[in-house]
Amino acid sequence: MFDIKTPSGQMPTIFSVRDEALHKSFKRPVAGAYSLSSLKELEPMNDACSKIFTQKMDGFVGKDIDLGVWVHWYAWDTISSITFSNRLGFMEQEKDINNIIAAIEGRLFYNSIVGQVPSLHRFLFGNRFVAWLADFIPSVAILNSSKYIVAFTAKQLERYQSKEVNTSDLQDMLARFKRFKDGELVMSDSELLSHASGNIFAGSDTTAASMRSIFYNLCRNGNAHRKLLDEIDEADKKGELSDPVTFAEAQNLKYLQAVIKEALRMHPAVGLLLERVVPAGGAELGGVWLSEGTIVGMNPWVAARDKATYGEDAYQFRPERWLEAGEERLKVMERNFMAFGAGTRTCLGRNVSLMEMSKLVPQVLRRFEFELTEPEKELRMYDYWFVQQKGLVCTVKRRHE
Repeated sequence: MFDIKTPSGQMPTIFSVRDEALHKSFKRPVAGAYSLSSLKELEPMNDACSKIFTQKMDGFVGKDIDLGVWVHWYAWDTISSITFSNRLGFMEQEKDINNIIAAIEGRLFYNSIVGQVPSLHRFLFGNRFVAWLADFIPSVAILNSSKYIVAFTAKQLERYQSKEVNTSDLQDMLARFKRFKDGELVMSDSELLSHASGNIFAGSDTTAASMRSIFYNLCRNGNAHRKLLDEIDEADKKGELSDPVTFAEAQNLKYLQAVIKEALRMHPAVGLLLERVVPAGGAELGGVWLSEGTIVGMNPWVAARDKATYGEDAYQFRPERWLEAGEERLKVMERNFMAFGAGTRTCLGRNVSLMEMSKLVPQVLRRFEFELTEPEKELRMYDYWFVQQKGLVCTVKRRHE
């Protein structure tokens, strides 16, 4: 994601800022809002979205739906709820509200190309004439949608700050951002807009892709599907699951957590190089000398298939690998697991995503089963669109009738 334009000028985002010291200071005022303790207090907002999701599934029993679209709407309603105390109503209206999903998908497509070849930007939307011309071609303008995304976020902030409908007793994420320290302002309005835009830009698409991977791989692997259903049913019988399932309860479902981990390994939401720049003085990496300024990176999709790390069956969906591994092997697997990035650049919203997945999956599977309408379709490693965006068409079936 590039810098965004605010009323006070260009503003970096948590994604675009390169200077490590600046990145640290930029993240410091908001990090607490993404902590596990904060998110557990926001579970009721998540639960409201889960309830709508299951109610909608009740109406689709025996019918075919694109489950990929529905989990995207769920992720959007959840992130807007916990960020702005305002569920936008994607699931209720069964549509892309204000075309914001299309706008983000368009910008992600542009970023996926220009992010790898930055020099192209000055010839494309970095060129004022091209950007102006593109506004008259809707199919092209959607690729240059950063202004639209920021404007959408600004509108949500304006509504939020006016307290128009913000009557919840819960402290949402914005309320947990530390805008003041010792009475002094440490986060400007532009920085607030930047952080809120980051939530909007990255808070739904990646989580939706991860949930598509979970449901897709369960549908393709009957043994794993049955083992997970048995674990959920057993926990239900023992009274270990509330309605709705809490985050803490879901974390105690060991096979569920292994399923989530394996689905993220099979399909990390970000399939681009996680780039780093060789520091001053150069560095040696794997016996190769790299001069300072060299860009190096590792693709999470490739690292996730490393047989030396995950075993000879690294290309197979097998949640058991996370439960069977010995202590040393598990450390190696965890160290190479990059579904949320790594190091100081680990995804800030990791806990948000894990909460949404951990709560929704068992809550839904205790009541419904999903079968692929076209089971002959095979997910290929390079088939990005199938799980990442659309095409997860399933038949909804009710359990325990």
